[in-house]
Amino acid sequence: MKTVIVSAALAVFSPFSAFAAEAARPTMESLFLDYSKTQLGPLKEKDSKAKYLYTIQLEKSRLTHKLLRTVYENAYDLYKQGDFDGSRELTRKILSMDPSFQDAAILHRAAIELNGTSKPMLSERKLVEDRFEEGLSLYRQGRLVEASQRWEEASKLSPGNFKARYWLKKVRGELADEHYRRGQTAYRQHRLRDALDQWYAALVLNPKYPRLMGVISKAESELRRQEANSKLQEALNLYGQGKTQESLKLLDDVLRIEPGEEKAQKLIAEIRLEIAKQHVAQGRKLYRGRDYTTAIKEWNRAVEFGYDPRRANVLIARARNQMRKEIEAKRQAEERARLEAERKAREEEERRRREEEERRRAEEEAARTLEAEQPEAPPDPEPSDEENKRRAIKHWNAGIIYFQKGDYAKARDEWLLCKQFDTGNSDCQTGLQRLDSTYGGGL
Repeated sequence: MKTVIVSAALAVFSPFSAFAAEAARPTMESLFLDYSKTQLGPLKEKDSKAKYLYTIQLEKSRLTHKLLRTVYENAYDLYKQGDFDGSRELTRKILSMDPSFQDAAILHRAAIELNGTSKPMLSERKLVEDRFEEGLSLYRQGRLVEASQRWEEASKLSPGNFKARYWLKKVRGELADEHYRRGQTAYRQHRLRDALDQWYAALVLNPKYPRLMGVISKAESELRRQEANSKLQEALNLYGQGKTQESLKLLDDVLRIEPGEEKAQKLIAEIRLEIAKQHVAQGRKLYRGRDYTTAIKEWNRAVEFGYDPRRANVLIARARNQMRKEIEAKRQAEERARLEAERKAREEEERRRREEEERRRAEEEAARTLEAEQPEAPPDPEPSDEENKRRAIKHWNAGIIYFQKGDYAKARDEWLLCKQFDTGNSDCQTGLQRLDSTYGGGL
């Protein structure tokens, strides 16, 4: 079975022979969930997404560690068989993926140190014994952490070495005692975080350390209460400054730290109600400004902050009803404007048609009058009455043409000439009177 696992591990970690093969074959990382592309479905809140992605990342780490642990076991088998080169290659691959894998780092250093030896078994035992002696020497010098590291290496390279395991347990116990004492000192000085750091270090060294879980639980409870009180005070200050949104976020943090904090719960309810009222007031203001869509959004936001949904629905229904009324009124006004514009266009077209018809008739009448006139004879020194009448008629017709064109000044001049040539021409007199009565002396 182990041979199969070794073969699989080597197949995973071995370098590819060509770029095309590398592109076609999945990498180790692609075997796991690519959580950045995961569809989160109905998860809406940012915190929910973060927790979901964190869970996926933890699962990736667990699977990766499980695989690397299997590869490490095979590397250790190669080490025990004297294949230091193969063991070194496998541990190098492990460390390239997880540099914090301490067991692989210990085995890797040992494989490098023993590589090329002629007597693997003897060299291995000597290496373990050297590590043990180094640990004793460091222990006598009071360098407990370094001694612990040497004995840990010896116990990892040779799990059956009871001396190394005994001294490793002994030194870890002493280190745990030291961390516990430091934690007590920090706790008495009200440095709760430092105390917890020391006690957690002791817990790592000795998971069965007596009384340790109790003091850790007590310190964590006090630290949570301290952090909650600090955030609660900050939230109160922000609330007093009118910064309700920032205050609400801090209060949410308080409840995450201390879910049963009554002051935070009451203040959250008060702030949410105030924010809801602000949204309602803003919605009413927008309603008066006829921005009904935005007003409805404000009222929906008010419901999210605890406003009575029934009251909000009444306001929303009123806004939607007003929107429908205004849309209908606008449509009717546009229809009336369109009909009025069409009516005016028809009247204007009819007026232009009548004016064009009158102008055409006047031009035809003037043309017929001009054609009927006799050619003018050379002027006599004193024109006869008949000649003056013909000239008067000519000027009368010219005045008619100018009048039809709207040039009333020239029409007046022509009719004055007509009157000069024939004082008895009633048409000229009538035209002048009409101009005077209509336009006065402004021409």
